[in-house]
Amino acid sequence: MKAVILAGGLGSRLKPFTEVIPKPLLPVGEKSVLEIQIERLKQFG
Repeated sequence: MKAVILAGGLGSRLKPFTEVIPKPLLPVGEKSVLEIQIERLKQFG
């Protein structure tokens, strides 16, 4: 399986959090958004 994770954008709606950390690396619980997406792809791919 091949996948493309779209992780672009300025994250302006998530400011002030995205002033320091890129949106895909923002934590949701104990993991970043990007980590969660990669794990889901592995799980279902």
